Amino acid sequence: MGLTEQRISRRTLGRAVLALGAAGTLGAVTGVAAPAAAAAQVPGGADWMAALPSGSPLARLTVPGTHDTCSLHGGPITQTQTLSVPDQLAAGVRFLDIRCRLIDGVFAIHHGPVFQEIFFGDVLNQCQAFLAAHPQETLLMRVKQEYSSAAAADFAAVFEGYRARWAGLMWGESRVPQLGEVRGRIVLLADSPGLPGIGWGGPLTDIEDDYDIGTIFEIASRKWPETSAHLNAARAATDPQRLFLTFTSSSGWGLWPRQAADAMGSRLNGYLGGLDHGARPVLGTVPMDFVTADSVRRLYALNFGG
Repeated sequence: MGLTEQRISRRTLGRAVLALGAAGTLGAVTGVAAPAAAAAQVPGGADWMAALPSGSPLARLTVPGTHDTCSLHGGPITQTQTLSVPDQLAAGVRFLDIRCRLIDGVFAIHHGPVFQEIFFGDVLNQCQAFLAAHPQETLLMRVKQEYSSAAAADFAAVFEGYRARWAGLMWGESRVPQLGEVRGRIVLLADSPGLPGIGWGGPLTDIEDDYDIGTIFEIASRKWPETSAHLNAARAATDPQRLFLTFTSSSGWGLWPRQAADAMGSRLNGYLGGLDHGARPVLGTVPMDFVTADSVRRLYALNFGG
């Protein structure tokens, strides 16, 4: 736990998987239409990025993610996920929303006041283990200070300690990379002053996260219209240096996260069903609550025309 580092060796994926995936996704980057048979081949969740060309800009992919990634505890008001971090990654989740409380010199993972029974060092070990086993993948990680009154400078200093101990794992430049630049690494999205990486809410991000939704009725009148409009904006965008993030998650005084997730999930499924999958529409990064292997696959499959 805490700052204890775990050293893990890497293994190499088979050349046949890479060759098949590159052939199936060439059109997404070059504009050259891929054969229909190749477009229908969707990789498994653990290795879907391996099948994409290294020149793919991260901003021009459809990336499934989780909101409050580690929030498995605290009851129906607090819980937002049922899958652990390793299970999420194996399913195909590639964006992680990590909320850290600085306490006694380490980052404890919280959702509001509720400790989620895991520390930041544990999360990094789990991510490192996954990337060692699947070195052609990459992860995007939002790091945010949660339920803490620590000074931003103190939070940043402790973070640098983690970054030094997990040397080479976290990519912290303030630009949106191509996939080939960051395979096997975590791309940082900095949601606290002084952290390295792509600034959360800065000029390189376009974020829709209207999360305070009071009742189920506001899903139809407010949350879904905002969400679908932002997904449409991501589809229309072309800038490889503008990362769209569209949160489908919400809760409020009369709405629990599970209720909101169920209501938004059915609407998102309908939206996906209405798209021309053969055109490989780009929705950007889509963090969700209570993800399943199926809900994650429906999103990343868009990268392959599936």
